[in-house]
Amino acid sequence: MTPEIIMLGGLILLFSSIMKGIAGFGTALFAMPLLTAFFFSPAEARPIIVSINLLLNFFILVKEKNFTLKNFTDLSPLILSGFVFAVATGFFLGYVDARIFNIIFGSLLVFTALNKLIGFNFSIKRYKPYFIPVGSLGGILNTLIGAGGVPVLIFFSNTPLKKESFRLNILLYFFAINVGAITSFLIFDDYPLQALGYTAIFTPFVILGSLIGMRALGRINNAHFQRLVAVLLLVMGLDSLLNIL
Repeated sequence: MTPEIIMLGGLILLFSSIMKGIAGFGTALFAMPLLTAFFFSPAEARPIIVSINLLLNFFILVKEKNFTLKNFTDLSPLILSGFVFAVATGFFLGYVDARIFNIIFGSLLVFTALNKLIGFNFSIKRYKPYFIPVGSLGGILNTLIGAGGVPVLIFFSNTPLKKESFRLNILLYFFAINVGAITSFLIFDDYPLQALGYTAIFTPFVILGSLIGMRALGRINNAHFQRLVAVLLLVMGLDSLLNIL
């Protein structure tokens, strides 16, 4: 655990969490490719990112004043399927080398960027039949690459669910898939002890970045910033895919 990794890794996570605080998504989308490019292998970075996200999810849920039955919609199939598949994906972690990791993560970054830049807008009126497949996909991606929120966020943004119910259920879902991923890492011995130390050291950077991002939210043009974020995601995604050639 060198001072260089602590400082530069902390700054990467600080910057990533500032962007998430403003744009509303993607700590892992920004931090993961940078951390794996300079400091960690995917196997080392996954538990760090997932653990940090779990701590943030827990912190937000504890602070959530609107977490009441009145503002809650039962999405248990989505949440349970995400948890189950996050745990079960541990069977396949041994087959995901750096090349496969870059293919999956790069493709996810490119897809997310194009969705933000072009907008794949559609309407899902009968959304309940999709809970299990969408929830499962998010759980799988969270364990494999530490970033399982993209398919679920896109899915929810195209349903008629009320915003408050959408937000609360997303928080619960993220909490479930992060718990599932860590359970999987522990069961299949993919959680190195050193990752726990890095998680403790990096968490303050992420909390500070999130607070800065949320304070900056009302002071910038969010539409322009979203486009800038999307361009950065596209560049990183294409870079990940080109590196496997």
